[in-house]
Amino acid sequence: MSQGAPAPGLEVAAILADQQAVALLDQVVASAGDRLSVSDSVVDGLGRVSSSIPDVALIDVALGQGAGLALIHHIRALAPGIPIYALAAEGRLELGTHAMALGATGVLVMPLTGDAVLTTLSDVRSRRAERDQVDVLRRREQASRLESTLFSQVAELADCETRREAAQRLVRLLSDAGARRAVVYLPAGEGARQLLRGAAHGLDSESPAFCEELELHAFAERHRLGVVRLALRRELGGILLIDGMLDTLSVEAREGTLAALGVQAATVLALIGAREEAQRGGMKDPRSSAYTFAYFVDVAGREIDMARRHRRRFALTTIGVHERKPPAGDAPEPTLATVEPVLGVVRDTDVLARVDANEFYLLLPETSGLGAHSCRRRVLDKLSAAGEADRYEVGVGVAVYPHDGGDLSRLLRVARHRAEVCRVSVVNRLGLRPLGLAEIVDALLAEPAGVSRDWLEAPRVVELPTTDVVGLVLAAMREASRGGPALVALTRHAGVGIGGVLSAEAGRGGSSGRVHTVDVGAVPGCSNVEVCAVVGEQGTYALVGRSEGHSIRAVHAADPLLADLLIQRLDQLTGTRIAD
Repeated sequence: MSQGAPAPGLEVAAILADQQAVALLDQVVASAGDRLSVSDSVVDGLGRVSSSIPDVALIDVALGQGAGLALIHHIRALAPGIPIYALAAEGRLELGTHAMALGATGVLVMPLTGDAVLTTLSDVRSRRAERDQVDVLRRREQASRLESTLFSQVAELADCETRREAAQRLVRLLSDAGARRAVVYLPAGEGARQLLRGAAHGLDSESPAFCEELELHAFAERHRLGVVRLALRRELGGILLIDGMLDTLSVEAREGTLAALGVQAATVLALIGAREEAQRGGMKDPRSSAYTFAYFVDVAGREIDMARRHRRRFALTTIGVHERKPPAGDAPEPTLATVEPVLGVVRDTDVLARVDANEFYLLLPETSGLGAHSCRRRVLDKLSAAGEADRYEVGVGVAVYPHDGGDLSRLLRVARHRAEVCRVSVVNRLGLRPLGLAEIVDALLAEPAGVSRDWLEAPRVVELPTTDVVGLVLAAMREASRGGPALVALTRHAGVGIGGVLSAEAGRGGSSGRVHTVDVGAVPGCSNVEVCAVVGEQGTYALVGRSEGHSIRAVHAADPLLADLLIQRLDQLTGTRIAD
C-alpha cells in the first residue's frame, strides 16, 4: 500500500437473527465506510464465511440454541487470523465467557449500541494496519537479505574469464533466488546492434538466439517478462529478461532492486570486457590449442571486408558440444576433450576459436558451401571416430558469405541455428546411423513425429502424385544450383521414378553441378525406394520414401545429417564416394 493511500473498508460478517441489531449494524457499518453481510442461521453463516473470509465476524452465541457458540470454534479453525466478537445478551454473559475460551477476540453486550460497534470496528482497523505494517517490514527485511546476498554473489562474477561465463552464472544465481524464467543477452560483437543469447533458464527453446533490442522487447511483452538493461550510462553491457523474483515486494521496490542489480551486473560485465580487450593481442586460448574469440572476431571482420571487396566467398561453422549426461567428478570440459580431433581435420589457413566450454567457431577462408559441408562431415566423422559423439551431443552448423548474410552477427545466427538443427536431427533422434537404406525409409515413414517440428528444417511427411514429387525435388535442385554448383544423389529404377526424370532434366541443363544416380532396384527392400539428397551453397535437402503406384509417400527435410546419411548409403551400394 503506498504512503497516504486510504485504507480499504472492512468486510464485516454478522451472524444473528435479531432484526433490531441487524438494522443498527447496517447503519453504523455503512457510516464507517465498511461493508456488511448478514446471515440469520448458523449453517448459512458458516457457508458464507467459508466462501469469503471477512475481516471481522460478529456472532450471536445464543443463536440456534447454543450452536452460535460452536460456530466460533469452527470459524477460528477456518480462518485463524480474523477477529471474532461474541454477541451476548446481558443475562447470558456466561456464553460470552465460553466464547472467549473458544477463541473469541471480545464480547459485545446486546442490545448493541452504535458507540460499541464503532469502537470495535476501529480496534479491528488498527490491528489490521499494524499487521499490514509488520508484513511490509518483514517483506522488506527478507528482500534486504536477498539483495545483500545476491549483490555480493554478482560482485564475485568479476572472476569469470568471459562475459558469457558471467551471464551463465548470473542466470543460475537468479534461478536460485526464485526467478522462474531468466535469460541474459550480450552484444554479439564490438559495435554490433544484434544481441546474442548468453544464458537462459526456463526459456531455452523459446527465446531467440540472435535478435535486435526492439525484437527483444516485443518478445518480453509477449511472454510477460520484465526487461532490465545491464547498462552504465549509455554503454549497454547486456539485457536481462526475468520473471518471478522478488514477487513479495511492491512494484516500485522490485523495479528499484532490479535496476540496482542491472547496474552492478553491467559493472561486472564491463570489467570482464576490459580484461578481454586487454588480452585481445593474445591469439591462443590458454586452455586449448584453439584461438581466442577476440582474435576470431578480428580475423572474421577482415575476411568479410576482403570478401566484399574482391567478391569472394568464405564460410564459417559453429560447433556446439553438449554433455549427454552430467559429468562425474572433475571430468574435462567438452571443448578441451574435443578441440584436438577438430584441429586434426581443419586446414592451416582455417581459424578455430574457443567461444566457451561448449562452443567453437571455425572460419573457412575462400570456401564455398560445398567445401564447408565437406568440412562439416569431416569434423563429425573425426569426433565419432574419437568416441566423442558417444559422450556428447554435437551440432555443427554452416553459414556461407554472402548467401546467408553480409555481416558476422547474421552469419553466426544462421550457423548456430543450423548447429542446433544438426544436434537434434532425425538421424540422432531415431537412431538411424546403423540402419540400412530400406530400414531408414521404414523408420522415417513409421515415426516422423519423433522429431521436434518447431523449425522449418524438421521432417515432414508428404503423399503426392509422382509428378508433383518430381516437381518438388526439381525445385529444390534448382534452388540449390542458384548459388553455384550443387551435389545431387538420386536413386534409379527400371520403371518410372524421380531418379530417371531428374537425371534427364539435369542432362538438359536443368541443374548445375554433379548429379549421381544409383540403381537400387536389386537391393532387398529397395525395389520401390525413392531417394534424393541435395547439397548446395544455400544448404541441404533430402527426400526419401516409397513409390506406391502413381504416387509417392515420403519424408522430406532440410536436414544436413539426413542428406549425408542417404548419400553415404548410396555410396556403399556403388562402392564409390559421391561426396568428398
